[in-house]
Amino acid sequence: MRRKLAVLLMVALIPLSGAAACGQAIEDRAREEVDKQVEKGKQRVNDEVQKGRDRVEKELTNAQEQVQDGTKKAKEKAGGGQ
Repeated sequence: MRRKLAVLLMVALIPLSGAAACGQAIEDRAREEVDKQVEKGKQRVNDEVQKGRDRVEKELTNAQEQVQDGTKKAKEKAGGGQ
C-alpha cells in the first residue's frame, strides 16, 4: 500500500515539476524581453542626449563666430574712424 501511494505521489508530482520548469522558462523569456526593451530605451535616451549635445555645440560654435565677427567689425570701425 505504501509503495502504491509513493508511486501515485510521484506520478502526481512529475507534471507539477514540469509545470514549474515551464513557468521558469516563461519567466526567463519575459525577463530577457524586459531587459531587451530596457536596453532599447537606454539607447534611445543616449541618442537623444547626443543629439542635444551636438545641437548645443553647434549653437556654441555659431555664437562664438558671431562674437568674433562682431569684435572684428568693431575693431575695423574703431580703427577706420580715427
